[in-house]
Amino acid sequence: MSVDDPKSNPPNPCPICSKTRRLSEHLIEVGLAANYLGNTSTYVSEHGTATIRTETIGDWLKLAAQLEKVEVNTWKFESSDAGFYCGTAADNIDAHSEHYTSHATALTRFVFVCNGFEEAYRFIDHLYAPLAAANGVAKKDLKRTTSMRAIALLDDLFERAGPRSTPQDFEHHCGNFISLFNRYKVEHNASVAGIEAGAEKLPTFALQLVRNLRNHVAHGTFPLGPPADYGGYEDSEELILMLRHACRVAALYIQIIFRSFSPGFESYDYNVAKRARGKEFARFIGKCTLDYVLNLHLQSDFALHQDHYGIDDDDVEVTVYRPGIAPTSP
Repeated sequence: MSVDDPKSNPPNPCPICSKTRRLSEHLIEVGLAANYLGNTSTYVSEHGTATIRTETIGDWLKLAAQLEKVEVNTWKFESSDAGFYCGTAADNIDAHSEHYTSHATALTRFVFVCNGFEEAYRFIDHLYAPLAAANGVAKKDLKRTTSMRAIALLDDLFERAGPRSTPQDFEHHCGNFISLFNRYKVEHNASVAGIEAGAEKLPTFALQLVRNLRNHVAHGTFPLGPPADYGGYEDSEELILMLRHACRVAALYIQIIFRSFSPGFESYDYNVAKRARGKEFARFIGKCTLDYVLNLHLQSDFALHQDHYGIDDDDVEVTVYRPGIAPTSP
């Protein structure tokens, strides 16, 4: 069982997943880390040159983390006498509202995460040409898309650096998603494209599947259907769970990109904290490292989304100002 499973208090919780932050907390951590990094890179395409910012990646992930519900109201266009429907008909409409609200929420979150992931591809895209040149890749074999070039860069990283370049329990989380995707592929005859033979043995295989799932959603082939009790897919809840696991996996790959391809923390906020005096700032700088970024999906006593600048009351002198009265200390 995963912490992303909607069921509460599972009878046999997974010991690995139980020490992992919930998805919303994981996503907000990645989003805030992207802001604290404050990096930029230049992306060149046939459409021109653009500056890619880690803050943009972070904005999409923060939006995904903050998302609560995308509500679908299937009563909205029922006739004016809908209030006189029998209980069975009303239950049908209510069930459709709940079903499509769950799907719309999961799909919207996944799209937001994928938008951030696309920016992460572009953030490292400038590194592909030097790698291809160093490896003597023929012009006809050059990767044409940012996602495939990012996969080539990550494959090279994993080959050079091995397991130390991946987050803790990376294979476990990727395996959860791959299992769900494989069942989805069989159940819905879902197509996959752009995956070469032997790719399933590489650490980037889960990324390949996220990329394909993103295309299914973008091209409108992802299965929706009514609730299972009304003729829909029996695995509709598992489809939502797969989307959540896809968000988790995408965030892990972004962590890898930040850890291995970022020049470090360059943001104004980070540098202000670095120059500031006080134990709270020293603790922040000591904890907010690239190693933390690699493993920020793990539960910890430190979190970027929490008040890490907390100070003791004894250290503060509060001055109260009242109109017409000299300032005093309480």
